Amino acid sequence: MSEFEENVAEVSPNNKQETCEKKKCKCCIAKWIVEIVLALAVIGLYILYFFFPKTASHRPTAVVNTEPRSGEIVYINIDTINSQYELVNVLTDDIEAEMAKQEALFKNRQSALERKYAQFQQNYQSGILTQVQVENAQQQLMAESEALQADYNQVMSNLEARQAAALKQIADSVIAATQRVNAERNASFIFSYQYGGQMLDADPTKDITNEVLDILNEPFSKKKK
Repeated sequence: MSEFEENVAEVSPNNKQETCEKKKCKCCIAKWIVEIVLALAVIGLYILYFFFPKTASHRPTAVVNTEPRSGEIVYINIDTINSQYELVNVLTDDIEAEMAKQEALFKNRQSALERKYAQFQQNYQSGILTQVQVENAQQQLMAESEALQADYNQVMSNLEARQAAALKQIADSVIAATQRVNAERNASFIFSYQYGGQMLDADPTKDITNEVLDILNEPFSKKKK
């Protein structure tokens, strides 16, 4: 393989490493959702419990937060949230569909570029091209390859931004639903349970997952009706 061919292959968005990375990205969407929801939920509730009461003097409407809570510890099952929260499926499917679409588009563009390169090699080896034509063809192929790579990077960046926005939307909604449930329960601490996580076992009577899911899926239930 010539140096030029190696260069074209190197910038190709269809090489094995990038394909594996994209597949890995798809498989990790649900895992990222779990991890970010877990982190934001714990941090959000920690801040609400420990910091809001201290700033109550600056927030007259938050006086109720200064009252001691029940001391109860409850939890939500993140695995259940991840599998049964309709928004997770909607956003994940949407991003995966767009990723598959873009993969097909770039594969077609890559195939077209490879055909051009193959034709260039054939013409070069047959000796029908002048030195100027060879240089112009090489420059054109390299420009197209670089443009393809730039477009690919931009599309992947946009998809990553959509993933981040989706994860934040899911995390925010889970925290908000958990807080609504706890407005009546008045638990002092709310943790997240996940198979293989730090909390290895939990009292099932302290599981508020279904209550949180009812709130989360309420908009979807109304649409189905």
